[in-house]
Amino acid sequence: MTNNLCRAIRGPIVLITVGVLFAMDQAGSFGVRQSWPVLLVVLGVLKLGERLTAAPPAPGGH
Repeated sequence: MTNNLCRAIRGPIVLITVGVLFAMDQAGSFGVRQSWPVLLVVLGVLKLGERLTAAPPAPGGH
């Protein structure tokens, strides 16, 4: 995945994750208050993917 692709899918993935968490809350699986760590993990994985696919800095660049 390229860095631009990671940035492009970040918003939709976060919205899907939030939607799934609210759907699980409505189904009675567990509450949204208990599921906030899932959102943090998803955001962390997306940020990690973005950093891993970033181009290395140019030599001598400030």
